[in-house]
Amino acid sequence: MKCIVVDDDPIQREAIKSCISKVSDLELVGVYPNAIEARIALQKREVDLIFLDVEMPEMSGIEFLASFKEVPQVIMVTAKKHYAFEAFEYDVTDYISKPIDMDRFSSAVQRARYYEENLKKQEIENSLFIKSDGVLVKLSVDDISFVEALGDYIKVVTDDKRYIVHSTMKAFVAKLPENFLRVHKSHIINLDKIQKLEENTVFLAGQEIPVSRNNKKILIDRISDSN
Repeated sequence: MKCIVVDDDPIQREAIKSCISKVSDLELVGVYPNAIEARIALQKREVDLIFLDVEMPEMSGIEFLASFKEVPQVIMVTAKKHYAFEAFEYDVTDYISKPIDMDRFSSAVQRARYYEENLKKQEIENSLFIKSDGVLVKLSVDDISFVEALGDYIKVVTDDKRYIVHSTMKAFVAKLPENFLRVHKSHIINLDKIQKLEENTVFLAGQEIPVSRNNKKILIDRISDSN
Protein backbone atom coordinates (compact mmCIF):
# COMPACT_ATOMS: atom_id res chain seq x y z
CA MET A 1 0.00 0.00 0.00
CA LYS A 2 1.27 3.46 -0.91
CA CYS A 3 1.17 5.71 2.15
CA ILE A 4 1.99 9.25 3.30
CA VAL A 5 2.68 10.83 6.69
CA VAL A 6 1.14 14.15 7.72
CA ASP A 7 2.44 15.55 11.04
CA ASP A 8 3.86 18.92 12.04
CA ASP A 9 6.21 17.41 14.65
CA PRO A 10 9.53 16.33 13.04
CA ILE A 11 10.26 13.84 15.83
CA GLN A 12 6.88 12.17 15.38
CA ARG A 13 7.30 12.12 11.61
CA GLU A 14 10.54 10.19 12.06
CA ALA A 15 8.86 7.82 14.53
CA ILE A 16 6.09 7.00 12.05
CA LYS A 17 8.59 6.63 9.21
CA SER A 18 10.54 4.16 11.33
CA CYS A 19 7.41 2.09 11.95
CA ILE A 20 6.51 2.13 8.26
CA SER A 21 10.00 0.90 7.33
CA LYS A 22 9.37 -2.24 9.41
CA VAL A 23 6.24 -3.22 7.45
CA SER A 24 7.13 -4.87 4.15
CA ASP A 25 4.03 -4.00 2.13
CA LEU A 26 3.95 -0.29 3.02
CA GLU A 27 5.54 2.07 0.50
CA LEU A 28 6.16 5.57 1.86
CA VAL A 29 5.62 8.02 -1.00
CA GLY A 30 5.41 11.34 0.86
CA VAL A 31 6.01 13.08 4.18
CA TYR A 32 4.33 16.43 4.89
CA PRO A 33 4.67 18.88 7.81
CA ASN A 34 1.13 20.21 7.40
CA ALA A 35 -2.25 19.25 6.02
CA ILE A 36 -2.29 21.93 3.32
CA GLU A 37 0.79 20.52 1.57
CA ALA A 38 -0.63 17.02 1.90
CA ARG A 39 -3.94 18.08 0.37
CA ILE A 40 -2.17 19.58 -2.65
CA ALA A 41 -0.09 16.42 -3.05
CA LEU A 42 -3.18 14.17 -3.02
CA GLN A 43 -4.53 16.03 -6.04
CA LYS A 44 -1.51 14.82 -8.02
CA ARG A 45 -0.88 11.29 -6.80
CA GLU A 46 -2.79 8.18 -5.75
CA VAL A 47 -2.38 7.08 -2.15
CA ASP A 48 -3.89 4.07 -0.35
CA LEU A 49 -3.26 5.08 3.27
CA ILE A 50 -2.62 8.29 5.25
CA PHE A 51 -1.02 8.46 8.71
CA LEU A 52 -2.54 11.70 9.96
CA ASP A 53 -1.96 13.89 13.03
CA VAL A 54 -4.89 15.87 14.46
CA GLU A 55 -3.49 19.06 16.00
CA MET A 56 -1.61 20.98 13.31
CA PRO A 57 -1.38 24.71 12.54
CA GLU A 58 -3.47 26.29 9.75
CA MET A 59 -5.47 23.11 9.08
CA SER A 60 -6.12 20.37 11.63
CA GLY A 61 -6.39 16.70 10.75
CA ILE A 62 -10.16 16.84 11.27
CA GLU A 63 -10.46 19.88 8.97
CA PHE A 64 -8.30 18.02 6.44
CA LEU A 65 -10.75 15.09 6.41
CA ALA A 66 -13.76 17.41 6.21
CA SER A 67 -12.29 19.07 3.12
CA PHE A 68 -12.64 15.87 1.06
CA LYS A 69 -15.69 14.17 -0.38
CA GLU A 70 -13.62 11.03 -0.88
CA VAL A 71 -10.42 10.29 0.99
CA PRO A 72 -8.06 7.27 1.11
CA GLN A 73 -7.92 5.14 4.23
CA VAL A 74 -6.73 7.12 7.26
CA ILE A 75 -4.99 6.02 10.45
CA MET A 76 -5.04 8.85 12.97
CA VAL A 77 -1.87 9.20 15.05
CA THR A 78 -2.19 11.66 17.94
CA ALA A 79 -1.41 12.18 21.61
CA LYS A 80 -4.95 13.42 22.34
CA LYS A 81 -7.31 10.50 22.91
CA HIS A 82 -10.40 12.71 23.13
CA TYR A 83 -10.31 13.16 19.35
CA ALA A 84 -11.09 9.49 18.79
CA PHE A 85 -14.88 9.84 18.57
CA GLU A 86 -14.71 12.77 16.15
CA ALA A 87 -12.14 10.92 14.02
CA PHE A 88 -14.38 7.88 13.62
CA GLU A 89 -17.22 10.18 12.58
CA TYR A 90 -15.11 10.68 9.46
CA ASP A 91 -14.80 6.92 8.96
CA VAL A 92 -11.09 6.60 9.74
CA THR A 93 -9.71 3.07 9.58
CA ASP A 94 -8.00 3.20 12.99
CA TYR A 95 -6.74 5.53 15.72
CA ILE A 96 -3.29 5.23 17.33
CA SER A 97 -2.17 7.12 20.42
CA LYS A 98 1.32 8.62 20.74
CA PRO A 99 3.90 7.49 21.70
CA ILE A 100 3.54 4.80 19.05
CA ASP A 101 3.65 1.15 20.06
CA MET A 102 4.87 -1.05 17.18
CA ASP A 103 2.42 -3.85 17.96
CA ARG A 104 -0.47 -1.38 17.92
CA PHE A 105 0.86 0.16 14.71
CA SER A 106 1.02 -3.29 13.06
CA SER A 107 -2.54 -4.02 14.16
CA ALA A 108 -3.80 -0.78 12.59
CA VAL A 109 -1.98 -1.54 9.33
CA GLN A 110 -3.44 -5.06 9.33
CA ARG A 111 -6.92 -3.56 9.56
CA ALA A 112 -6.15 -1.23 6.64
CA ARG A 113 -4.73 -4.15 4.65
CA TYR A 114 -7.86 -6.24 5.27
CA TYR A 115 -10.06 -3.38 4.11
CA GLU A 116 -7.92 -2.81 0.99
CA GLU A 117 -7.97 -6.50 0.05
CA ASN A 118 -11.72 -6.72 0.42
CA LEU A 119 -12.24 -3.64 -1.74
CA LYS A 120 -10.32 -5.41 -4.51
CA LYS A 121 -12.35 -8.60 -4.06
CA GLN A 122 -15.61 -6.73 -4.50
CA GLU A 123 -14.53 -5.84 -8.04
CA ILE A 124 -14.49 -9.56 -8.85
CA GLU A 125 -17.44 -10.73 -6.79
CA ASN A 126 -20.97 -9.36 -7.06
CA SER A 127 -20.60 -7.75 -3.64
CA LEU A 128 -19.27 -4.69 -1.88
CA PHE A 129 -18.04 -3.75 1.57
CA ILE A 130 -19.47 -0.90 3.59
CA LYS A 131 -18.45 0.43 6.98
CA SER A 132 -21.44 0.98 9.26
CA ASP A 133 -21.15 1.76 12.99
CA GLY A 134 -17.42 1.08 12.77
CA VAL A 135 -17.97 -2.45 11.41
CA LEU A 136 -17.02 -3.65 7.92
CA VAL A 137 -20.04 -5.37 6.37
CA LYS A 138 -20.07 -7.41 3.15
CA LEU A 139 -23.26 -7.01 1.11
CA SER A 140 -24.40 -8.79 -2.00
CA VAL A 141 -25.23 -6.06 -4.50
CA ASP A 142 -28.37 -7.99 -5.46
CA ASP A 143 -29.68 -7.62 -1.90
CA ILE A 144 -29.65 -3.81 -1.99
CA SER A 145 -33.08 -2.32 -2.65
CA PHE A 146 -32.24 1.37 -2.58
CA VAL A 147 -29.84 3.98 -1.26
CA GLU A 148 -30.94 7.26 0.31
CA ALA A 149 -28.87 10.41 0.87
CA LEU A 150 -28.73 11.71 4.46
CA GLY A 151 -26.50 14.78 4.39
CA ASP A 152 -22.90 13.59 4.79
CA TYR A 153 -24.17 10.01 5.12
CA ILE A 154 -26.20 7.54 3.09
CA LYS A 155 -28.71 4.88 4.12
CA VAL A 156 -28.29 1.53 2.37
CA VAL A 157 -31.52 -0.48 2.49
CA THR A 158 -31.89 -4.23 1.90
CA ASP A 159 -35.05 -6.32 2.26
CA ASP A 160 -34.54 -6.69 5.99
CA LYS A 161 -31.79 -4.29 7.16
CA ARG A 162 -30.71 -0.66 7.13
CA TYR A 163 -27.09 0.56 7.20
CA ILE A 164 -25.91 4.13 7.81
CA VAL A 165 -22.65 4.79 5.96
CA HIS A 166 -20.38 7.85 5.86
CA SER A 167 -20.22 8.41 2.08
CA THR A 168 -21.47 10.65 -0.69
CA MET A 169 -24.07 9.41 -3.17
CA LYS A 170 -21.64 10.10 -6.02
CA ALA A 171 -18.95 7.91 -4.48
CA PHE A 172 -21.36 5.07 -3.69
CA VAL A 173 -23.17 4.96 -7.04
CA ALA A 174 -19.79 4.49 -8.74
CA LYS A 175 -19.58 1.08 -7.01
CA LEU A 176 -22.97 -0.12 -8.24
CA PRO A 177 -23.73 -2.08 -11.44
CA GLU A 178 -25.97 -0.95 -14.32
CA ASN A 179 -29.21 -2.25 -12.82
CA PHE A 180 -29.14 0.66 -10.35
CA LEU A 181 -30.57 4.04 -11.32
CA ARG A 182 -30.63 7.42 -9.61
CA VAL A 183 -34.32 8.36 -9.79
CA HIS A 184 -34.11 11.37 -7.51
CA LYS A 185 -31.33 13.55 -6.11
CA SER A 186 -31.69 11.66 -2.82
CA HIS A 187 -32.40 8.13 -4.04
CA ILE A 188 -30.74 5.35 -6.05
CA ILE A 189 -32.85 2.25 -6.67
CA ASN A 190 -32.27 -1.34 -7.73
CA LEU A 191 -34.42 -1.76 -10.87
CA ASP A 192 -34.78 -5.48 -10.17
CA LYS A 193 -36.51 -4.72 -6.85
CA ILE A 194 -39.29 -2.51 -8.22
CA GLN A 195 -42.76 -3.66 -7.17
CA LYS A 196 -44.79 -1.01 -8.97
CA LEU A 197 -44.66 2.52 -10.39
CA GLU A 198 -47.43 5.07 -9.87
CA GLU A 199 -47.24 8.66 -11.11
CA ASN A 200 -44.02 10.05 -9.62
CA THR A 201 -43.50 7.29 -7.06
CA VAL A 202 -41.86 3.90 -7.26
CA PHE A 203 -42.49 1.17 -4.69
CA LEU A 204 -39.84 -1.25 -3.45
CA ALA A 205 -38.84 -2.86 -0.14
CA GLY A 206 -42.16 -1.68 1.27
CA GLN A 207 -41.14 1.95 0.73
CA GLU A 208 -42.40 4.77 -1.49
CA ILE A 209 -39.49 6.38 -3.35
CA PRO A 210 -39.98 9.72 -5.16
CA VAL A 211 -39.08 9.91 -8.85
CA SER A 212 -38.09 13.28 -10.26
CA ARG A 213 -39.78 14.47 -13.44
CA ASN A 214 -36.51 14.40 -15.39
CA ASN A 215 -35.73 10.84 -14.32
CA LYS A 216 -39.19 9.35 -14.82
CA LYS A 217 -38.79 8.88 -18.59
CA ILE A 218 -35.35 7.33 -18.09
CA LEU A 219 -36.82 4.96 -15.49
CA ILE A 220 -39.68 3.90 -17.79
CA ASP A 221 -37.27 3.35 -20.67
CA ARG A 222 -34.98 1.23 -18.48
CA ILE A 223 -37.90 -0.85 -17.21
CA SER A 224 -39.17 -1.36 -20.77
CA ASP A 225 -35.74 -2.41 -22.02
CA SER A 226 -35.47 -5.07 -19.31
CA ASN A 227 -38.77 -6.70 -20.29
